[in-house]
Amino acid sequence: MIDFFRRLFGKNAQPASTQPPVLDIANVAPATIPVHHVTEKPAEVWHPDKNFYHLYVKWMLSEQLGASSPYVEKTILSGLEKLRKSDLAASQLLPRVPTVLLQVLKSLRDSNVSANDLAQQISKDVSLVAELLHEVNGAYYSPVSRVTSLDSAIQLLGFNGLRMLIARTAFRPIIQTQSGQLAKELAPVIWEHSEKTALACQLLAQQAKLDGFHAFLAGLLQNVGLMIAFRLVDRTGVTDKLPISASFQAAFFRQAVLLTLHVGEQWEFPEPVLRAIAKKHSETELCSDLADCLQQADQLARLRLLVNDGVMTETDVAGFLPANSGLLQCFQQLNQSQA
Repeated sequence: MIDFFRRLFGKNAQPASTQPPVLDIANVAPATIPVHHVTEKPAEVWHPDKNFYHLYVKWMLSEQLGASSPYVEKTILSGLEKLRKSDLAASQLLPRVPTVLLQVLKSLRDSNVSANDLAQQISKDVSLVAELLHEVNGAYYSPVSRVTSLDSAIQLLGFNGLRMLIARTAFRPIIQTQSGQLAKELAPVIWEHSEKTALACQLLAQQAKLDGFHAFLAGLLQNVGLMIAFRLVDRTGVTDKLPISASFQAAFFRQAVLLTLHVGEQWEFPEPVLRAIAKKHSETELCSDLADCLQQADQLARLRLLVNDGVMTETDVAGFLPANSGLLQCFQQLNQSQA
């Protein structure tokens, strides 16, 4: 999996002795992680109040909350702490990456590769073909006539579009492939939120002239630790519900963030992606442009899910978002992301 992401990010594999040092995030609380390349906080960064956060969490976990229990809470939190300090957090959840994805990523680094060459490689994986054609024929690209040729689909997607498609294809089973009751019930919601956050973050990053691919990766990565945490709850066997205690939930979600950063570090994600996720959950006043995009994208994705489920209305959202910020336009595009 590490080699897969190296190819995805366009890096060459390096001998262990020459690898650059990685940020030691695993044992540092989010609030104390240093944020480099900070900028003055933009005037139109939108941060909804805590009531919205509680509304979303209550909606997401409404059927999965149980009574408080000191024993259950201690068992879960100590299990998360132990898992985070081990090297098993990623390997326990990683599916095998199809060889075709690795071949396509290698080819994408060749400036002379043709659409026909890529089409021949992609055609070897039926599920990837279906994913690609589904993508280009969806509302986001809205072709005049249905695209049925792989060559045409690849040309329409372009280099970055294809990289994003492959990234999403690799991430989906990490979040969706679950066996325990709690993780299985929450996986569809977590995956839909991840996809919409990734799309929103990419759109906002493009508006801010930032790296759209890094933004897309940050949106996909941020929930990986949460799914690991839910799966660990299932594996403890002490409960099939999440204790309702506010203090427990705060500690649980904080551990999930640290797990995400730990996994991202193991997979050698780009430093700007890890720092954006760390900063998003930080209490420091320092900020980064990518972290701001991720913060707002996360909230827009939550709004989209609440509206789609009838908890809020489009009119509610229009009044909720700051005027003339471009956020409403981004929000309206989120139902165009492909499932």
